[in-house]
Amino acid sequence: MKKGLFVLLLYTMIIFAVSVSANTFTLGAPANAGIKRANQQTRDFIYKEFEEFVKVIKALQEKYVEELDINTIFTNAYRGMLSELDPFSQYISHEELEELKIETEGEFEGLGIEVIVRHGLITVITPILDSPAFKAGILVGDRILKVDGIPTKDITIRETVKLLRGKPGTTTTLTVLHEGESMPVDITIQRAKIHVNSIRDVKMVDETEKIGYLALINFQENTVDDLDKTVKELLKQGMEGLILDLRFNPGGLLSAAVGVSDRFLKKGVIVSTRGRGPDQNILYRARRGGSYPDFPLVVLVNNGSASASEIVAGAIKDNKRGLLVGMKTFGKGSVQSLVPIREGNAALKLTTAKYYTPSGECIHEKGIEPDIEIPLDFSQMRELQVELSTAKISRKADDKEKEPPLFKDLQLEKAKEVIKGMETGGK
Repeated sequence: MKKGLFVLLLYTMIIFAVSVSANTFTLGAPANAGIKRANQQTRDFIYKEFEEFVKVIKALQEKYVEELDINTIFTNAYRGMLSELDPFSQYISHEELEELKIETEGEFEGLGIEVIVRHGLITVITPILDSPAFKAGILVGDRILKVDGIPTKDITIRETVKLLRGKPGTTTTLTVLHEGESMPVDITIQRAKIHVNSIRDVKMVDETEKIGYLALINFQENTVDDLDKTVKELLKQGMEGLILDLRFNPGGLLSAAVGVSDRFLKKGVIVSTRGRGPDQNILYRARRGGSYPDFPLVVLVNNGSASASEIVAGAIKDNKRGLLVGMKTFGKGSVQSLVPIREGNAALKLTTAKYYTPSGECIHEKGIEPDIEIPLDFSQMRELQVELSTAKISRKADDKEKEPPLFKDLQLEKAKEVIKGMETGGK
């Protein structure tokens, strides 16, 4: 039975190798002797490697201390192949695929942090605003060295996510090294059911000048609709300028980022994607219909602004629709696509393209520089997180006369100054 399985497996792999070799190296190629020899050498190499792969599977099934299911072997092989590509490409099991679908709708259980593997260490892209991790003091750029005493060095993203996830009410202790610090600290966090609304906060930050403020914290399926309703309400209140806060926004859906950018632009390129295949080379342009009025616009960004939020920031900046204030963005400029496998019960999450801003810049691992930089040190960043976590709660308290707050959001204050300057210049 086993022998028959391996003969069939080997035969299937060889046929696949011939197909891959033919499609990759001979389609559309001139029929000359040199190319034919190269193709034959490539096929010979592929045969040899597949034979070795089958030998490895056979050794695992026959000699490993515990009996292994063939599906487990293949799953581990897929995970291994993708783990060495980049921090974002992954094999996604059926259970993880279901979780991913739920996340795009804005609800999941856990701590509320976006992480990647960088230099073999689990690194925080950004804590989600209002999440348990955000409130506990997890910062952008934190390296998570241990989860409940388990070292995280050289483990995969999915393995880390499994450690971080858990039932609401349970706790976990993260051993974290903050950027610029030499000693790690232990931070205990209670997990919760996290409902992520695209818009975290909206208000008038200057009643006299009619400056509106809108904090957008991720890009989901309903983000553009939520944005439309909120901006419409601010305009009803007489808004004459808007501060769009994308700080600590880890991104989300490409389609939502394009839709948000389109609302602020009447024409011009929003973003382009470029990959190996023609279907990955796409140019997204703004459409005139549905755009907001040309009110003065400032976008707040920091090192926790990543991916989809960088698309919006780049589109606003390059089309000169508004100004960016804050700190350089994270620099996550790659596109991930889901490739269904195993009859749709699992998927490969593959990096298939990179983002390019309207000016043609690839921001991957570089980020976007703000027009006006307002850097924050470690303590200021921590104070900002505390303020953003409590600001909405404070406003819900009774409106009695109270002392002015000790914290001053330097980036927001600068954004208000810039908006006032735009209004003066335009009058």
